[in-house]
Amino acid sequence: MTRKCCSENQCSLITCERCARRYSNRVARRILATNPRNLLAIEIDAALPSLAAFWCWRIEIRNWMDHRRRSSSYWRSVGLYVWLSQDSWVRGVITLDALTKAEVEIALGGRWPIILRQTDQTVLRGRIYEAVGPLVIWNDGQDQFRYQHRKLTIWPRRTPVLIEPRFSPRKNKFLEPVPILV
Repeated sequence: MTRKCCSENQCSLITCERCARRYSNRVARRILATNPRNLLAIEIDAALPSLAAFWCWRIEIRNWMDHRRRSSSYWRSVGLYVWLSQDSWVRGVITLDALTKAEVEIALGGRWPIILRQTDQTVLRGRIYEAVGPLVIWNDGQDQFRYQHRKLTIWPRRTPVLIEPRFSPRKNKFLEPVPILV
């Protein structure tokens, strides 16, 4: 006999509406903790027929994003959080800092057909739930626990913090003062 999914007994199935709402709430809180300035809901028509094709596409878009980040510092603050849907589209949220919606449409839209919609922080959880809902998320009957195989998360890069040493390094570590006996 299976028990009803509740806060004490979470089933963690991708087909469970309550667990999907909990998951979307957790992801929304983590995204908002990075202080995003510009939130957009994104839909990418990647035409992915299987989960294995999605895994290859994840590598492709991560490499594409890394190339953009190396060529322009404005792309370093971009975050992408997407999940594979039943209809072979990839849906989720993209956070922009210094980039505009038009720049992302030109860059990303030149590679894949995309749809971008402006999103407010108050409806972020709902936008994520639209991507991970039980009737939307890719469900092939196997690996129904968790969302890890069906998601792509690219976090914004932080600027490296340079820590100055407390003591100045010595020029030559073998030249130490020698005690003199008088």
